[in-house]
Amino acid sequence: MSMLIKQMPARVESLHELLTFIRTEAKKREFSENALNRIDLVVEEALVNVFVHGYAQDQGQVEVRCLISDDPSLMIEIRDKGVSFDPLSLADPDVEADISKRKIGGMGVFFIRKMADKVAYRREGDSNVLTMTFLNR
Repeated sequence: MSMLIKQMPARVESLHELLTFIRTEAKKREFSENALNRIDLVVEEALVNVFVHGYAQDQGQVEVRCLISDDPSLMIEIRDKGVSFDPLSLADPDVEADISKRKIGGMGVFFIRKMADKVAYRREGDSNVLTMTFLNR
């Protein structure tokens, strides 16, 4: 398995370059345009969560890794040293509830869970590590 790594400041200004980095790798794996858009949406949501919540009081770096193996999938790992947070610990929002009665927030993590084929989180030392796998179907 090979790994490509891009590290940048954990700020919104880094978003475009990080998404381009991932999209380039996904294109090499021959993901469809529809799948590329899904990957963009999920990764953008995860990165913005790091920028806004992980480093709310601080500045820091975010590291994006594309893990490439022989199978036609793409594994993306997002690492940050922001506030410890397991997004998978959040309960799914009540999407059946009337929109005016829903709690604000939580939809991004819900989309990440629903749109990635596999999602995992771990705390590694002082780092959050969110891993999202996309299968090329």
